[in-house]
Amino acid sequence: MMEFHVDPQSPAHKPEFAQDKTYVFYCASGGRSALAAKVAIEMGLNPVINLSGGIGAWSKANGPLT
Repeated sequence: MMEFHVDPQSPAHKPEFAQDKTYVFYCASGGRSALAAKVAIEMGLNPVINLSGGIGAWSKANGPLT
């Protein structure tokens, strides 16, 4: 669904993807979010960051979670 949510011409477009901000993609281990970040970049979203290692690595490094 990522392609539909990012594309402003799509009926499924999410306005959150039309804002001027940094987009951080994350998942449990970093694999799925890496693919999502790649698609987002290819579609022109910028700047895009993938949380390497996912929430698991972030949590292990004592990163804050809310």
